Amino acid sequence: MATDDDGRISRRKLLTDGARAVGLLAVAGGLGTVLASEEEETVWQIDPDKCIQCGNCATACVLTPSAVKCVHDIAICGFCDLCFGYFAEQRPGDTETAENLRCPTDAIVRNFVENPYYEYMIDETKCIGCGVCVEGCQQYGNGALILQVRHDRCKNCNECSIAVQCPAQAFTRVPAGEPYLLRSAKLQAEEESAVVEGGPPVRRVEPAQPVQPGGTQQLDRPFSTPQGLPESGPLEVPTRPEPAPGSPPNVIDAPGGLGGGGPQPVAAPDAGGGPPPPDANAGGADNLQTILGVDEL
Repeated sequence: MATDDDGRISRRKLLTDGARAVGLLAVAGGLGTVLASEEEETVWQIDPDKCIQCGNCATACVLTPSAVKCVHDIAICGFCDLCFGYFAEQRPGDTETAENLRCPTDAIVRNFVENPYYEYMIDETKCIGCGVCVEGCQQYGNGALILQVRHDRCKNCNECSIAVQCPAQAFTRVPAGEPYLLRSAKLQAEEESAVVEGGPPVRRVEPAQPVQPGGTQQLDRPFSTPQGLPESGPLEVPTRPEPAPGSPPNVIDAPGGLGGGGPQPVAAPDAGGGPPPPDANAGGADNLQTILGVDEL
C-alpha cells in the first residue's frame, strides 16, 4: 500500500481501495440474491398425523374466517352411511337435520351415491376450520377429513399466528409446489418404499387432491378426483340425472335392486342338477357395476 513519507496512506490509494471493497460487496450481495432465489419457496401446512383438533385454527388466524379449512382426502374415504364426521355421536335421530349433525356451521354436504354409500363435500364458504368433524372422522372413521391451510387465501406470514399457538407443533413449512399434506399421498409413498425394500405391498391408494366445492364432480364417475385443489367458489352440488326415455332404470331404483322392495325369487335347479342359469334382468348384487373407489377400498 502506497504511503507518504510520513507513513500516511495517500488519498488516491484510499479511494482506489474503497472502490474495490464496494465492488466486492456488490458482487457478494448479488451472488447471495441469486442463491436465495434458487431456493424453493415454502408455505405453511398442517401435518394431519400431528394435529389434535384443538380448535386454535379457527380463532388464531389473522384472517376471519380462518385460512385453515377442512379438506376431504377422498382417496381414503369409506363413503360411510353413518359418518361420524357428519353425524354427532349423541343425537336424537339419523335425519339430516341440525340437531343430529356434528358441524356447527352445516359446512358438510352429503350426497347419496349408491346404497349404502354416501359422498361428502366441504362447503368452504361455511367452514371455519374448527376441526370438530375431523375429530369425529379420526375417532370413528378412516381419517379422510383433515385440516389444511388453503393457499388461495393464506397470507403465508413469516410467523404464522396459528403455528405459534399450536400445542401439538403440527404446523410445518412445505414446498410451495406441493403445498398439501394428504394421507393418501403418504400411503402411496409407503407402498412405493415397501416395494423398493422388498417388503409386503400395502393397500394401494391413488393419491389425488381432495374434492372441494368450486369444481363440479362428474356423476358418471362419482369417485373420480380432479387434478389440483380448486379455489373456493360457489357451492355446486350435482344432482342425479334422470334416465333417458327408453333406457333401463337405475339399479338402485329397479324392482329388487338396492332401493327396490322385496327379496329376489330363487329359481329351481335344472334337470341335470346344476345351478340355474343367471337371470340377466335380475337386480341382485351380481349385476352391479364396479364403482371406482368403493370396490378398491
